[in-house]
Amino acid sequence: MQFRETLLLISVSLFCLPTLASSPLTTVIGENMSAPWYFADSGTSPKGITADYVRALANELGRKIDILVLPKFRIREYSQKNKIDLNCYTSREWAQVREADVFWSEPLFTSKNLIVSNTAAVKSLDQLKKQRIGTVLKYRYPALQDSFSAGTFLRDDSPNEDANLQKLDASRFNYAVVEEIHLAYYLKRHKSSKIQRRGLVIEEIPVRCWLRRDSPLKISELNRAIAQMKTNGTMEKIFKKYR
Repeated sequence: MQFRETLLLISVSLFCLPTLASSPLTTVIGENMSAPWYFADSGTSPKGITADYVRALANELGRKIDILVLPKFRIREYSQKNKIDLNCYTSREWAQVREADVFWSEPLFTSKNLIVSNTAAVKSLDQLKKQRIGTVLKYRYPALQDSFSAGTFLRDDSPNEDANLQKLDASRFNYAVVEEIHLAYYLKRHKSSKIQRRGLVIEEIPVRCWLRRDSPLKISELNRAIAQMKTNGTMEKIFKKYR
């Protein structure tokens, strides 16, 4: 009898192992991200660069990754309540997570923030003193935070980068902060835009994933998958698709 009970327990345990190993992970995309990072009209299946490389990452890992689309303030709440396993469009400079709660992956790519103008090209930050600068609501700009706090530069917030550039084109202000890839995508769709094609690079930030420390996925597995995607050209193909 004892042997049969032991055998049954082993059988149940072995049956359950594949289910645990393949249980879905959960990640997140901020709903205020602009195209081509995220297309707000993509419905229940998120589209854009971020969703594409998350799905490629899932394929490389051999695991299912569910993508939630949430307001920025919800991302922090879900992170604190352990409802998200990983976030793969973030950095140590941007994230509002405790270092003790997460592991950080190797960089996926580098994000460049630029200052652009609807008049002459920006040569120096000295041009911006006491000027209103288009920014995205609740976004942190590490290179400009001290100047914003001191009132040297004046923030003018928009809900997302697309709205920010539209206000710049409408001359609501003369300067804006924008991510390089979004700027290129915006100008590709708005041929008559007044915005200068080149901007002043103010920061280059490695974009990484944070991974919850108690996630079933190991950080070493995540890093291997990221390295493979960069080596085999997957990341480059995804970015090329939206250029």
